[in-house]
Amino acid sequence: MLAGLAAQSLTVGVPVTVAAVAVSAIVFVMLLFAASITVSLVSNDWIKPARMVGGGVRRWSGFILMFVGGWFLILSILPSPIIF
Repeated sequence: MLAGLAAQSLTVGVPVTVAAVAVSAIVFVMLLFAASITVSLVSNDWIKPARMVGGGVRRWSGFILMFVGGWFLILSILPSPIIF
């Protein structure tokens, strides 16, 4: 996004670019404010079920991580095919 705004300053001028950066900063602050208010208003009734399944998620993510690590290990040991 910042690269796009920098490129925009080359085509439309600095005042328009400053306005675009200001608008994007305001929108970003508003989004962060809305997200923080939403998180603070969530009740414990919504959080309890997520905490209860947390152990299962950790266990399955560990299995997936071990599988991916083993897959990368196998790929590093086996010779790669030569593609012309």
